[in-house]
Amino acid sequence: MEFAMTRRRLTFVLIVFLTCWSIVPGARSSQQDRPFSIYIAVWRGCEEACKGFQDYFREEGIDADFIVRDAKRDKAKLTEFVREARELKVDLVVTWGTSVTVGMIGRLADSNPDKHLTDIPVVFMIVADPVGAGIIESYASSGRPNITGTRNRVPEEVQMRAIRAYRYFKRLGIIYNTNELNSVLNVGKIRNLAKKMRFVLFERNIDLDENGKPIPESIPQKIKELKDRNVAFIYVGSSSFLMRHMDYLTSSAIDQGVAIVSAYEAMASKSNALLAVASRYYSVGKLAGFQAKSILIDTHPPIALPILSLSRYSYVINMETARKLKLYPPIKVLRYAEVVHGQQQK
Repeated sequence: MEFAMTRRRLTFVLIVFLTCWSIVPGARSSQQDRPFSIYIAVWRGCEEACKGFQDYFREEGIDADFIVRDAKRDKAKLTEFVREARELKVDLVVTWGTSVTVGMIGRLADSNPDKHLTDIPVVFMIVADPVGAGIIESYASSGRPNITGTRNRVPEEVQMRAIRAYRYFKRLGIIYNTNELNSVLNVGKIRNLAKKMRFVLFERNIDLDENGKPIPESIPQKIKELKDRNVAFIYVGSSSFLMRHMDYLTSSAIDQGVAIVSAYEAMASKSNALLAVASRYYSVGKLAGFQAKSILIDTHPPIALPILSLSRYSYVINMETARKLKLYPPIKVLRYAEVVHGQQQK
């Protein structure tokens, strides 16, 4: 009798387990019967993170077909991406950046199954502040059954302390783009840090045209206005627009005798910013690949996976810019910094 009851309990537990496993979006046996189909939606081409994600799968020997779609900075295309991913019945979707992620999965408060992906596992990457953007509940768990991802931004306080290690400042300028949510959120965090770390923050946002699009030609004037405030540095924390125009931005700053410091590694290594304290996009892409493997191979539900970040950051100094501005780094910083000499090949 006792044996029969034990068998019934075990059978019940097994049925519950298999039922729960089967309703996890995208759950599938780790024994592949075909290549995984992975849909990668990017904002401005398949750059380092996109390539890092794919390289992770190749290095791990995981058979996968990658479908890469480029929004080309056009939010209107994201609705079509959602429709296509569903029609193709892909195993997983990867979203690049805040705009793409919000457009394809929505926010916690407004996610709509008719408009957003709620039935396919999604791994987001290169989202600077997913909690602040309202995409997830916390870094411990997205709070959403089909969502997990990575965060790439080095914490703002870490950045400010790293910049002060190069040269102590009491006045800091910041340039940002008001029509990018991640850029606005970043400014808010720097404002709070200004009070905590006792420095004065001077803000300038890029001018917008009649259609609400940022005007690149307004950049030199914003730099001049900040220079007139005697800022030690001009900080660029988060903006796809400013990244796209990084050569114009950093060269304009040098022409006016001001140093750009950035949360984007490429601004120092591939352009003319003085300093970058950043997570490398390629490494973030590989980290997102690890998240995808945890879903597709290890069959973990996305909601059970914490939002991951890199444990090490890059501290990049452009010595040619340092020479032009006569802002040479202290010896103690050179012990751990990565030094580049001038603008690198893109």
